[in-house]
Amino acid sequence: MHSRFSADLPLARYSVWCLLLLLPGHVFLSYLDRAVYDLIQGAEPHVFLFFRAVTELGDSKWTLVPTGILGLLLVLAGRYGFSGHRPAAVSNWLASASFFVFCSVALSGIVVNVIKVVVGRARPKLIDQNGLTGFEPFTFDGALHSFPSGHTNTIFALALAVSLLVPQWRGGLLAMASVVGFSRIAVGAHFLTDVIAGAALAVPTTVWLRRRFADNGLVFTKGGMDGYALLWPGRLIPIAVARFVRKRVVPIGEPAPRRIGPA
Repeated sequence: MHSRFSADLPLARYSVWCLLLLLPGHVFLSYLDRAVYDLIQGAEPHVFLFFRAVTELGDSKWTLVPTGILGLLLVLAGRYGFSGHRPAAVSNWLASASFFVFCSVALSGIVVNVIKVVVGRARPKLIDQNGLTGFEPFTFDGALHSFPSGHTNTIFALALAVSLLVPQWRGGLLAMASVVGFSRIAVGAHFLTDVIAGAALAVPTTVWLRRRFADNGLVFTKGGMDGYALLWPGRLIPIAVARFVRKRVVPIGEPAPRRIGPA
């Protein structure tokens, strides 16, 4: 029983503690929110152009639509498109992995949207009208749905889900997610605490889904150094990706191989 939850507890506890500290301390942290917001709004105009482009990556449609369609196509390919057992198994695993990413973003997004309605925090554009805290609970007004950040939650759920499938990409994915989260402050859509809460909420939902998928024999299995491992053929995919990159990426300073033979 201990091994079943050993990999989940550290991340889940971290997220829960973040939320517990944010909720009661929100009035105090609102002053920090205002200071960070004012500091960022004083940046150079070209900085905002970059963050306006980056922030779109947090829109859930860019994840849910592709992963949903890809998952369905892979299910059909695994059932009707392959005659051999191995190609069908690869297609079915990829379909399950695609649905894992889809469910991670969708479930976390549902939780965030419920909290938005319950909390009802004013967005930064209303800060002069509603004061520092600006709460109006149980509202469906989008201008009062600042806490937590949905875009940040989406991009962190995506980054965490994919990093569980391809652990070698974890650092880059989390760095990308952090930039997108910061962009939500830069474009004036959220405060710092909104972004932190959005990121924190992505962790327990993604970890819980991994456990559910593993319990049903999908994508993951119990075992490995962190309590879970990828099912075959998923464990071979990171190796294949690494080999693909090594064959096609020429290290800096090393000349590209010369082509021998007729052009």
